[in-house]
Amino acid sequence: MEATALSSGLRPLPNPNGYRLPRSCSLRKSLPLARFHSKETPFEPKVSLAITTHHRGLSFKTNVFEQAHPVAGDLSYDDANRSNVAEDKIGVLLLNLGGPETLNDVQPFLYNLFADPDIIRLPRPFQFLQGAIAKFISVVRAPKSKEGYAAIGGGSPLRKITDEQADAIRMALQTKNVSATVYVGMRYWFPFTEEAVQQIKKDKITRLVVLPLYPQYSISTTGSSVRVLQDLFRKDPYLARVPVAIIQSWYQRRGYVNSMADLIEKELQTFSDPKEVMVFFSAHGVPVSYVENSGDPYQKQMEECIDLIMEELKSRGVQNNHILAYQSRVGPVQWLKPYTDEVLVDLGKNGVKSLLAVPVSFVSEHIETLEEIDMEYRELALESGIENWGRVPALGLTPSFITDLADAVIESLPSAEAMVHPSGAGVSEDDRESSDAFGYIMKMFFGSVLAFLLLLSPKMFHAFRNL
Repeated sequence: MEATALSSGLRPLPNPNGYRLPRSCSLRKSLPLARFHSKETPFEPKVSLAITTHHRGLSFKTNVFEQAHPVAGDLSYDDANRSNVAEDKIGVLLLNLGGPETLNDVQPFLYNLFADPDIIRLPRPFQFLQGAIAKFISVVRAPKSKEGYAAIGGGSPLRKITDEQADAIRMALQTKNVSATVYVGMRYWFPFTEEAVQQIKKDKITRLVVLPLYPQYSISTTGSSVRVLQDLFRKDPYLARVPVAIIQSWYQRRGYVNSMADLIEKELQTFSDPKEVMVFFSAHGVPVSYVENSGDPYQKQMEECIDLIMEELKSRGVQNNHILAYQSRVGPVQWLKPYTDEVLVDLGKNGVKSLLAVPVSFVSEHIETLEEIDMEYRELALESGIENWGRVPALGLTPSFITDLADAVIESLPSAEAMVHPSGAGVSEDDRESSDAFGYIMKMFFGSVLAFLLLLSPKMFHAFRNL
């Protein structure tokens, strides 16, 4: 959410609430493109698997790297594939959540967040209520959220950090004789993904790598951002022809695993007795229904990620105990367990005295690390009997991490393919359903009644107040 709006004045999200989102943010400077200079840097991933992701008649070629153990090895490419992309104008699109830059931005940011159907998933008959529910939650939630952002300086640092990461990745690519323009697209605040895509089109990018800054895939993060991209590319004839590679997850890459292990190993040495420290991985949670009903791989990938990091630490002689818990649950539904706050209390009761918190699903500092972990969870841990508290910083601009992301971009270039439109596609399922006027009116009526009853429920109101 930290980048700037296009000078064209694009309004990427409809605003049924009447929120007037900023329009005059200046676009972050486009980075100059250059041709490949080295004939010794061909493109052919040694370790990659190409799959195709489908979404309502669209398909993107997606680069998925080998998991877990076989992530080692030097990059190896062939000259034939290099020649296919050497004359392309390459773009890299970094995707992130975004965040309010001022306290006045908090409520419209929350509206954008909860208006996302991948965040609050309503049954189809009630999807027309998405905006009303998002407004209700954002109004109720805003005061508490403002307190959190005020505690970390009055706004999210995510935009600044992501812009810095974009510049660092661009420079890392240049050192590997790959010149590219690196763009930032935020899901819920400026610069929106829609703005970044407009600039990509304006710059006439001919090959694009999409790199979500989420190590593990989830429907609510990478999935939501990719859905927006697919809709945008489907509607634009130029974009539909641009070869695109989407790196859906990269938690299993050796560069990422080693970088995380380096940070943990370093922070352990700040304790008086490093061997007695419990390594406490705190990951952002997702609703259980995403995993059980929608096949979200997030939990499985997170557990594999922790196993890889601990395996690397053990290979270095670090034998500390560890535990994984999930933070940031919201609303009245069940989220992945165990919950971070409950585990902290249990650890204190069980005599754990030294704890090192590791924000494993975040690669940039923001509200969940600076306020939720550093303030709320730290206070809870100390109140629960934990005496020594430490926290591993987010990866940010760690050189080995940035270099690995640049390598991931290079490896994915050959797998980029243009979006495919199926020939003779008929009427979509949504169009068929909306064509039934009587059925639609009935759904509107009963959905409105249900929403009214829910919003008047004291239990529901209390649940949303405590989001």
